[in-house]
Amino acid sequence: MQQPARFRKTLLSVLIGALGIAQAAGAANMAPGAPGAAPFWSYSGKTGIGTSYEQYEDGQYSPQAATGEVSKVWFSLARGVVTETMFGLIHEAQLREMQLVIQGPDFLDLEAQDTDSEIHYLSVDDQGRPTSLAYKIVNRDRQGRYEIEKHIFTDPDADSLVIRVIFRSQEPGIQAYVHIDPAIGNDGSGDSAFVDGQALYAREGETTLVVKASRPLEQPTVGFAGVSDGLTDLKDGKLENRYDSTGDAAGNVTMLARLPLAGSETTLDLVVGFGKNRQQADRAADATLARGYAEVLAHYNGEGEAIGWRDYLASLSGLPAMYAQSADNGKLLNVSAMVLKAQEDKSNAGALIASLSNPWGETVPAESGTTGYKAVWPRDFYQCAMALLALGDRQTPQVAFEYLKKVQVSEATSLTQGDTSAYIHEQKQEGKTEDAGPGATGWFLQKTHVDGEIEWVGVQLDQTAMPIMLGK
Repeated sequence: MQQPARFRKTLLSVLIGALGIAQAAGAANMAPGAPGAAPFWSYSGKTGIGTSYEQYEDGQYSPQAATGEVSKVWFSLARGVVTETMFGLIHEAQLREMQLVIQGPDFLDLEAQDTDSEIHYLSVDDQGRPTSLAYKIVNRDRQGRYEIEKHIFTDPDADSLVIRVIFRSQEPGIQAYVHIDPAIGNDGSGDSAFVDGQALYAREGETTLVVKASRPLEQPTVGFAGVSDGLTDLKDGKLENRYDSTGDAAGNVTMLARLPLAGSETTLDLVVGFGKNRQQADRAADATLARGYAEVLAHYNGEGEAIGWRDYLASLSGLPAMYAQSADNGKLLNVSAMVLKAQEDKSNAGALIASLSNPWGETVPAESGTTGYKAVWPRDFYQCAMALLALGDRQTPQVAFEYLKKVQVSEATSLTQGDTSAYIHEQKQEGKTEDAGPGATGWFLQKTHVDGEIEWVGVQLDQTAMPIMLGK
């Protein structure tokens, strides 16, 4: 039936008004304060690192060898919380830090600063020797008001990190929040963030990180660090300003959401999914949540038919004899073997890095990307490969030796690809070309990314001699 003109006009006015209110709400829901506080990396004194164990296929990592996806996620732990977490290449940090924030009637605690922390391994043998790089962290409030237990590992079949949180408290009025500080693209300055449903997203370009949970997170919000983020609000006493997006502006963003606590003990699984785009990140997180904690952890450990860290330790022929020579019956020996293996890139098999950390990290600006120690130094590379060989790993040192061709200087090497070092300066002083060609060939570059990109150029005896010794 044809409506009267006055009715149509009134309806149009209502719709326009509603649209204006929605637009105003959307504008108010955009976090201000870009680019936020200056970003830094996290504390370099790591108490644990982890990644899934994967098998080789003809000297490379492939889905065929893994009978599924090859997970390319690494994490580190410091001060009781998750710190730099890498996705893609082993030096490409995507997450700077992830911790709980505890709010009570008259206090606000940051997990990394205000609790006493202890760390254990989730999987041990009958002698107490760790058999997996899956961790149990217990952080206790110094006043005894709450306790946080976390189980941390990655999904061998997806690019995702699993954090089971068990929160215990008898105190009324306590709330727990998860605070996420992304560093997408290996820096903390060019990120954006948004909320969709009960999930939190951060991205730079197309690379995306998503945080989801086994039960819906509450009051999710994003903002610019130190200005409009949820943690800044909580420090002022109350989470009053919630934002759905940081908009088109890029900067140092953080994300926060309240955990759905129930009673004196709450168990919740948090999953961080990574991808080259949002769809991939969502698929990774959703697949891990669908498989569930028990199945994913069993695969990571190598229980039953699954291939995991227990299988790697079982392959090390040198371990049994070394147990008797150790002061702790091989506990540290097992951990050392797994940590050495975990520090290998999975896109460039055999690329053994020096350490999964940034030296003096909390003092190092994160405005631009840095590899820190997450790079190939031939001298450290050699020590790692030889230690694995001594443990009885016959595959990794062979694959590592084949990898060395990627960082060996040839006629095609352009030394100006890397840092302008004293070596290049000397070449220019001697009248050599602006391109700073390699001169003598066959030596090994001082420091490179795992894909062979030159970072530092210098010539030291150990960086050339040690790879030769590995070949012998």
